[in-house]
Amino acid sequence: MTKSIFLSSYFEIQSTLLIVRELFVGASFDLTSRLYVKVKQGTPWNLSTRQLLDFSEDSLGFHLGCFLLQHNFEPQPKCEDHDIFHVLTGYKTDTAQEIALQFFLYGNGKRSPFLSLAMGAGYLLYPDQYATFKAAKVQGHLAPPVYDLDFKGLLHKPFKQLKSQFIN
Repeated sequence: MTKSIFLSSYFEIQSTLLIVRELFVGASFDLTSRLYVKVKQGTPWNLSTRQLLDFSEDSLGFHLGCFLLQHNFEPQPKCEDHDIFHVLTGYKTDTAQEIALQFFLYGNGKRSPFLSLAMGAGYLLYPDQYATFKAAKVQGHLAPPVYDLDFKGLLHKPFKQLKSQFIN
């Protein structure tokens, strides 16, 4: 009986800590992404999800529009390429997968304080995801540089061609 109560309490505490971790990291990402948009260089694309869906069905633009629609997102000005990274790499939008995407970009050669912050949060708060992060970093290293491409100019290009060209 005592062992059962102990295990029940242990699992309750563990699940509560996981929820707190997600809330903390989610709030931190929200704050840092707002700051990142303010300091990021570049020109907004001024394209809505609806406009992206007007691209041909085999294009990167259309696939980006589908991704945004599926997640009920709109392109974030000056950060539109971030969602393209999700579309090309297949990383999802949950917290651990967002961090894995940052490891991919690090492996691919991108460097920024925000990327380092996300990776640090991953190391500290997601030890259960180390294998995923390591694999993402290796995948990014093996892929040709994609983090600094002008994706707006590639929106009309065939999605499958770009994916096979840039993501191993």
